[in-house]
Amino acid sequence: MIPFEYKDVHIEAIGRGGIETCYIFPRFQIAFDTGRSPDTLVDIPRIFLTHGHLDHAAGLPYYISQRSLKHLPPPEIYCPSEIVEPLTQILKLWQKMEGFEYEIQLKGIAVHDEVNIQKDLRVRALAAHHRVPARGYAIIRKSKKLKAEFLSRSGREIQKMKERGEDIFEERDIPLFAFSGDSTIEFLMENEEARQATVLFHECTYIDDKRPVSRAREWGHTHLDEILENEALFQNEKIVLTHFSKRYTRRFIHQVLEKKIKNKEFLKRIFILAHDN
Repeated sequence: MIPFEYKDVHIEAIGRGGIETCYIFPRFQIAFDTGRSPDTLVDIPRIFLTHGHLDHAAGLPYYISQRSLKHLPPPEIYCPSEIVEPLTQILKLWQKMEGFEYEIQLKGIAVHDEVNIQKDLRVRALAAHHRVPARGYAIIRKSKKLKAEFLSRSGREIQKMKERGEDIFEERDIPLFAFSGDSTIEFLMENEEARQATVLFHECTYIDDKRPVSRAREWGHTHLDEILENEALFQNEKIVLTHFSKRYTRRFIHQVLEKKIKNKEFLKRIFILAHDN
């Protein structure tokens, strides 16, 4: 796994296109996708699946079984609503083969649905565009901000208004992290949460001319050229490019990005989450 740190949040990440994808947030006790179920995933009680392809979800039965063996509480598993029924059938077959019943909370999630994960944090499902039913996700923090019309007031005035119980604050949603899962570039175009997230994890399966944009779109993926064409949309402090095709080495990815990205300030904001083959 590749560790990724941003401010006070630690993430354990695997992002290998067609092989394995899993992002674990120990602090929030959640994960996005299971990959092949790395050991550290088993202790995480809540999983959000982006879609049902094996490189993102194959580890689910093993993860559930291992939690049972460790006598851990049943996990909460969220997935696109369209795949609840087939996924339930798959898990029933695994239970039959293993000879015991899993305790499972499998819940379908639709675009814009939200799940509370901490007092001020929730996960919101976002629209994604892949070859199969898919969701992206954003971790949202609810925050109170002073209304714009009171920004020029002094601290003493604000305190008096608070004491009088005046309505001077408004609640705002702050997207901290967003994940595209497997999706075309429309994930970025259609989801404000993705564009404004402090940290965006966006797939970048193809990066060179051997696999052109048309090929990426045909298979429900994003090409580096599309990311560069939409550079102005990325308002994020950090952009984590991930899910690179296994045909690319980490060194080759760095070489291509340094060559193609002319805006060096944009390049500084990019973290390449790539594995050695």
